[in-house]
Amino acid sequence: MTTRNQDEKRRMRTIEQRAAEFERTFTRTERAGWRYHTAGHGDAVLLLPGGVGIGISWVDLALALHGDYRTVTVDYPPTATTLDELADGVLAIVDAEDIGRAHVVGQSAGGMLAEVITQRAPDRVASLVFSGTGLYGPEDVDRLAGKLAAFRNTPWEQTIDAARTALRTAWRESAEAAFWIAQAEAAYRRAGRDGLANSYAMMLDLAQRSGELRPGWEGPTLMLAAADDLLITPVHRQRLLDLHPDTELRLYPDGGHSLLLTRPADYLTEVAEHLSKASAK
Repeated sequence: MTTRNQDEKRRMRTIEQRAAEFERTFTRTERAGWRYHTAGHGDAVLLLPGGVGIGISWVDLALALHGDYRTVTVDYPPTATTLDELADGVLAIVDAEDIGRAHVVGQSAGGMLAEVITQRAPDRVASLVFSGTGLYGPEDVDRLAGKLAAFRNTPWEQTIDAARTALRTAWRESAEAAFWIAQAEAAYRRAGRDGLANSYAMMLDLAQRSGELRPGWEGPTLMLAAADDLLITPVHRQRLLDLHPDTELRLYPDGGHSLLLTRPADYLTEVAEHLSKASAK
């Protein structure tokens, strides 16, 4: 893993330059409707993006890891309607890459997916990092059902405009927000109305079934969170922490929903230390 100074030097380049390096460094594979990116050697690290579902959202962590780890990051297909479907697809990729166990890092919806994978295939998980995430529950069902109905009944361009507004709010503290909003809009347009609706259908399904999840997996777990995250409440976080009572929690006073964008040095340092300790066990 690179040092903090090296990571800060990398961040001095523009996001466009770093994204171009990601595309040069990582091999892109298309498989059964999935697209994923791989690079490096060593212990496997699986990076699960948030609801936008684009692997390049991990650009800075992926580039920092690939010299010491075998890194895999995925793009979610727009056809999946449950996190269980996504989990099956991710596990198929892990099988195709001949990976036995992987350290799993999940941001936002990717953290929820990481938990579903852990519940379904605990023997494939070496350690966990949750960031900007928790678990939706009964209090979210009506809200998510309403959003799902709205996506299906609102004019498409109005839906895209609302999505842009939501992303500006979530990423308001990032100087690179414009780049990422453009990336998200491109992903939404590729997915289309049905694909965007499906991303909410997944969250609704999780909210309806979160009470079925039970503690069981035991292993090194780190949670990175910000007290001012507007999308994940303390109730959401606690629901996930209850499943992993030995989790190391790093709660920052600020940083919003996407700490990798707003507090990159802290984020990269915490993940590096976690992976180093977990790999040594």
